[in-house]
Amino acid sequence: SVMQQSGARGNISNFTQLAGMRGLMATPSGELFEIPVISNFKEGLTVLELFMSTHGARKGMTDTALKTAQSGYLTRRLVDVAQDVIIREDDCGTDRGITAKAIVDKDAGLIESLYDRLVGRFTNRTIRDPQTGEVICPKGVLMDE
Repeated sequence: SVMQQSGARGNISNFTQLAGMRGLMATPSGELFEIPVISNFKEGLTVLELFMSTHGARKGMTDTALKTAQSGYLTRRLVDVAQDVIIREDDCGTDRGITAKAIVDKDAGLIESLYDRLVGRFTNRTIRDPQTGEVICPKGVLMDE
């Protein structure tokens, strides 16, 4: 379906509740109601099934709001702590590097050249000419002008 293919919150549970049955619902205390919700959203819920479903919906919305506030606060604290950090090493010495490429937009053209992206970086491995095999730049060397 369109919902699943787009990746917009489409998982198997969403489809089951839409066309199958909702299943067991949680009470406000976290326990499960003994009676499952056997209706689905396509055909409609009974009054009792709707009442049983509202607890979980409210809890989900509350949890989302609280988690958003907590994660935002944590992010703010991390930024406050890290804003004065200065990296004083030339080469971090990692074995995991990135592959640098020119940034090109199909409409706007070249945004940043490969040269500009490489200057000031260290090589993570030996760079060789693909045709001749000649070493262009050894591993661990600062690429400058």
